[in-house]
Amino acid sequence: MELRIGLVAPYPRLAELAIEVCRELGEDLEVRRGDLSAGVEVAREMQSRGVDVVISRGGTALAIEQAVDIPVIPIQVTGFDIVRAIHAAKQLGGAIGVIGFKNVIYGTEGIQDALGVSLRLIYLEHESDAEEQIAAAVRGGLQVIVGDAISARITAKYGAKGVLIESGKEAIIKAIEEAKHVATVRRRERQRAEEFKAILDFAYEGIVAIDQFGVVKVFNPIAERLLGVSAARAIGRPITEVLPGVGLDLVRASGRPELGAVQRLGSTLIVSNRVPITVGGEIVGAVFTFQDVSRIQQVEKEVRRELYLKGHVAKHTFDDIITVDDTMREVIARAQRFASTDSTVLISGETGTGKELFAQSIHNASRRRNGPFVAVNCAALPESLLESELFGYEEGAFTGSRKGGKPGLFELAHGGTIFLDEIGDMSMQIQARLLRVLEQREVMRLGGDKVLPVDVRVIAATHRDLRRAVNDGTFRADLFYRLNILTIALPPLRERTCDIPALAERFIVASCRNLGIPQKRLSSGAITALVSHTWPGNVRELRNVCERLAVGVESREIDEETVWKLLGRDDHATEITQPEGTVTVAIEGGLRQIENEIMRQVLRKVGGDRTEAARLLGINRSTLWRRLGAGTK
Repeated sequence: MELRIGLVAPYPRLAELAIEVCRELGEDLEVRRGDLSAGVEVAREMQSRGVDVVISRGGTALAIEQAVDIPVIPIQVTGFDIVRAIHAAKQLGGAIGVIGFKNVIYGTEGIQDALGVSLRLIYLEHESDAEEQIAAAVRGGLQVIVGDAISARITAKYGAKGVLIESGKEAIIKAIEEAKHVATVRRRERQRAEEFKAILDFAYEGIVAIDQFGVVKVFNPIAERLLGVSAARAIGRPITEVLPGVGLDLVRASGRPELGAVQRLGSTLIVSNRVPITVGGEIVGAVFTFQDVSRIQQVEKEVRRELYLKGHVAKHTFDDIITVDDTMREVIARAQRFASTDSTVLISGETGTGKELFAQSIHNASRRRNGPFVAVNCAALPESLLESELFGYEEGAFTGSRKGGKPGLFELAHGGTIFLDEIGDMSMQIQARLLRVLEQREVMRLGGDKVLPVDVRVIAATHRDLRRAVNDGTFRADLFYRLNILTIALPPLRERTCDIPALAERFIVASCRNLGIPQKRLSSGAITALVSHTWPGNVRELRNVCERLAVGVESREIDEETVWKLLGRDDHATEITQPEGTVTVAIEGGLRQIENEIMRQVLRKVGGDRTEAARLLGINRSTLWRRLGAGTK
């Protein structure tokens, strides 16, 4: 992140010099005018806008330093600057006085002898003192006054001559370099402080720390919750008063850590670590970390459950499949009939059409519902790894094999279902082994000599044309015939556009709920835009788009324009392209009106043949008939 530095110049010439220096060095500083109290207001405004460091000079720098919470770097007034001003004052004649804040004129006494001039020095403490002291000095006989911006300004008012002590470019450059260094260090410290705070606030453990005097310095939110003591009440007080039963002060004194101690604090049973903090061999404090024992037990239970169930449970049922499309309903009915058997099922369909959703639904509707559901993507693993994952291996079967061997996925699926996704990407070698498992219902681990019987139902899925793969020689014909017993072909989303509104609404609601954000809804125009898209990624793409809409839109209603932009479409015309031609309609009116207009245009294109129109639209003839009514052949 770019450093932000401001410079408040008490007099115009300093501002001009600062701008010149920034131009010459290529620095991007905010340079503003403001002397003393006016300069303070400028600095406060800079701080409110996130400026990291302020540079100023003289009394203005002192005043700003007392008024803001960010570092202030003074432009140092050098002895040469003062000498130059006194030399100019000598040319004006008369008694000379030097009046200013200590950080401007300090050290002037030593210049008198060097220049052979007698000077009267008057130090200012506050802005309000300036006028009174300068007036008294003029009445006392001073004719020329050398000083800071405020001195030069007031001197003229009382008839004396004023000489401003000006800073040169060198002093400005030095101040800028120092400001950059201070800003960098401060930014780094703030980052570390935020990191430390985030660790404390979001740690699963309660954390309490004390200094070398036993005073509480850290008390995080988990400690507040578990101990029933607020951080505001604890920080700054002795640990013996806040938590007398912890014994943290004793750990600091002894210098010996105590790990894994189980103790009761009030009604809470905790396990804790108490460790001294040592710097350079000296004990400077101690830290106390602890967790609720019941929380540890719950986490352990959840971890074990997750490890046991991971990849071996089917979560979805047919009730999770959303559709109003007649073709899709027929597919679901077929899958439900297949669920009652143990025969192998082959599911085909484009990527994202929901092949695993159907596989899980079939499993959960079958007699094997209480058994494991093991899923593996055959395209995601290299051949050697896929073979060992499917069939397992014995100890020593290959370099790096696990001691004691490892059961394969077919063994893990015993009594349940194995889902082989993207089976069309399986190598010929593994196809041969898979065929034997399907035919013999037994597996042999790699490197083993024992045959293990398995009771597994196989559901396979592919986005490829397996018949063509057989003809091309990339898929075994005997395996294809063994898989091709019960088949399900899932239609792409573009062929069941009537499902898009309900799917989109479901995905929007689920995304908002999962992300913990206010619920949003799709406008009719937004739904129309979604329906018009071709969805090459099918339902998976629709779900991802809906999640992006839920996150990216701040208002409660998602409008049509936002959907067009997300889909990469700048025009508002819908084109439906079929193998035989293109139909174009303007998006006007409701979704049902747009769909009916599309149907009428397709009917006109095919001369009113409803059978051909239904084929082109990817819907049943009965659906077309209901929507447009009788009267056409």
